[in-house]
Amino acid sequence: KKLLIVSAISSSAFISPMAMADTSDSNLYLTAGIGKGLEYDVDGTIDGTAYSATGSTTFAGGLGLGYDFPENNWRVEAGVSKATIDVDSVTLSGTKYEVNENETSTGLSVAVAYDFENDSKITPYVEGSISRSWADDVDASTSYGIGVGLSRPVSDGMELWGSVGVGISEEQTDDVNGYSVKAESATAWGFSTGLRIRL
Repeated sequence: KKLLIVSAISSSAFISPMAMADTSDSNLYLTAGIGKGLEYDVDGTIDGTAYSATGSTTFAGGLGLGYDFPENNWRVEAGVSKATIDVDSVTLSGTKYEVNENETSTGLSVAVAYDFENDSKITPYVEGSISRSWADDVDASTSYGIGVGLSRPVSDGMELWGSVGVGISEEQTDDVNGYSVKAESATAWGFSTGLRIRL
């Protein structure tokens, strides 16, 4: 049953947020980032038997393309990401099992962000996103993200950003190897950093 729990938890993969300051005349930019998630729990059932799984996103990386609107400080971005999710333990029918299994998921996301301009080189921002993720033996799942962060220019047309965000996955039921696996809505926190390059 280890594979079933890995599949159920993989839909809660962490998605990196976005940020971009006005450091060039171009409004189009390329983004690349990496991130890591904190430990979180997923509850659900396997053929009606309750389980609880504990895991975390050990690594997430992504690439994206964005466009900013400097006249009103808004940005939009679309990206693709890859994440590795580790399942540390599973509690099934009151018994806890140490499983140490991992799964890889792929995601597509769309995000919008707003910069808070100020007189310093550091720009705070907030963002919201929606994403679809896939993993082996699991149907595509939807999750929503909210993030806050800071960005700073490091050279002409390039900047460094860092953020903290929370992802919320929808409740999902899958048929995995003949078992009905249900995962309830889960919340996962994570950190990410990366670069934005004007095109």
